Parts: sequence; C-alpha cells; structure tokens
Amino acid sequence: MNSNKRQLVSIHEAFRTLEGDGFEVRRAIPSNAYEAIGPFIFLDQFGPIDVRPGEAKGASAHPHAGIETLTLLLEGSQTHKDSLGNVSSMRPGEVQWMRAGRGVVHDESPDEQLRREGGHVHGVQLWINMPKGGKHAEPAYRHVKASEIPTITADEGRVVARLVAGSLGDLKGPIATSGAPFVVHASLKAGARAELPASSPAELGLYVMVGAVRVDGDERRIEAGQLARLTAGDSLDVVAVADSEVLLVGGDPLDAPILRHGPFVMNSIDELERAVRDYHAGRMGQVPA
Repeated sequence: MNSNKRQLVSIHEAFRTLEGDGFEVRRAIPSNAYEAIGPFIFLDQFGPIDVRPGEAKGASAHPHAGIETLTLLLEGSQTHKDSLGNVSSMRPGEVQWMRAGRGVVHDESPDEQLRREGGHVHGVQLWINMPKGGKHAEPAYRHVKASEIPTITADEGRVVARLVAGSLGDLKGPIATSGAPFVVHASLKAGARAELPASSPAELGLYVMVGAVRVDGDERRIEAGQLARLTAGDSLDVVAVADSEVLLVGGDPLDAPILRHGPFVMNSIDELERAVRDYHAGRMGQVPA
C-alpha cells in the first residue's frame, strides 16, 4: 500500500455569481485564498438545475485571450460557435477545449430543443492559464466525444471516473497542453471508497459538484460547492459520504504573475491593453450568424 497519500490541507466555499446572459454559477477558482490550482485559474460550475421551457440561458458572443477554456457538460445540451468558423453541438459526457491565445470570440448557448422544451442542465467550465511568452499563440478548438475519454472502472465493471486530462497509470486523457493539466471527473456511490493514483500533478484540488466526500483519514466533510486543497503525494483516497460527483483539478503552478480583465488574462498591463484594443478593432473576428 502506498504510504505517500495526499492529505487535506483546507476547504474553501465557492461563491455564487451570475455569468453570461444571466445564469447562476458557483465559482471555486479564484478565491480570496488562492489565485489558481496548478494552471487552472478559473472553475465555474453551472447547475445542476432544471430549466423550464423558454428559460435556458447561455453565454452569447464574447471574447477571450491569453487562456484556454475547458468545458465539461454533464447534463443538458448546448451549441458552440466561434470566430474560427467552428460550430458543434455538445451532449452529456462531452468536453470542449478552446485555445483563445491572441484572441477569439465564441458563443455558448443552449440548443433549440433545450430552449424550447426545458430540461436538466449541469456542467463545469475551467480556464487553463497559458504560459508566459505563449499567450499570443494562434487560437484553436477541439470537441471531444465521450468515447474518447478513458474511464476507470470499479471491480463490478461500473465506471467510476473519467480521465479528461493528464495521466493515471497507463491511461492518458485527451486534453494535453502546457501546464500539465490534470482533470478527473469521478462519480461515486454513497459509501464507495476510491483510490486514485495522482502522482503527476504538482498541485491538486478536489471540487465537489454534488453530494459530499471525505479524504480518507480525515473526518472533515467536503460538501457540494466546496473545493479542498491537497498536499503533495502519489495517490488520493476518497470516501463518498453520499452519492457524489467530484472533480480533481491540478498541474504545474503558474509560471508568471497574471493580470485579469474580464475574459482576458495576461502577464502585463500592456498585454491586457493590446487584447482590449484588438477586440474592439475586430481583430478577434466575429461569430457567424
């Protein structure tokens, strides 16, 4: 048995705010206590929520620069459009990655069926910081199908976790980029105990989306809407107090100070001003109608 287990350092409550066209999110990163967990400088959870017909909201056309976005859709459906010409429809279990780089405009909206009929919506959007000197890279986009995401199963063959980014043993997630991002989405039944190899992320946090869990050996409960910061180590033991959906996020620490201005994240005021100028001058393009 591995003795170098990751331990619980502290627990932090996500705060509620409005995003996009007016939908509520829980924001766990950044907080007053920390700016990032590894390369992740932003973690917003939207839902789980039932929306009635005509009530579904998204994030109509808006820019980004200096970051990569990583969206995990757990329930619901949405349509992605961007100024690179990409259009894709996202379904539960799928992931979208977008490198904003020097600047891109995108639209993330509920699809027509969800708008018309309503339904259940739940997902997470993460921002990955781009490294110093690389923030003006060419934008890029990738839509990852659920079948492309490696899974970890329990003894009875039930899927308990999905590896979105990073490595677990011989498995490698489909998202690989700077900062060595590590993302695992785990679904745990009440009473379940999961041991996850987690030696690769230099920094690691555990965010509970639904339910409640404990880190083995610690009696503190990590409830829905809370993020736990963890020590270094080679593995992590998690015990589900209730049926739970959790997210492990981490990777290499930031390589430079960051400056934020809304959807733009750079290393200097000059870079921020350039991004704002580029956007208003139309150099980030437009989302097709």
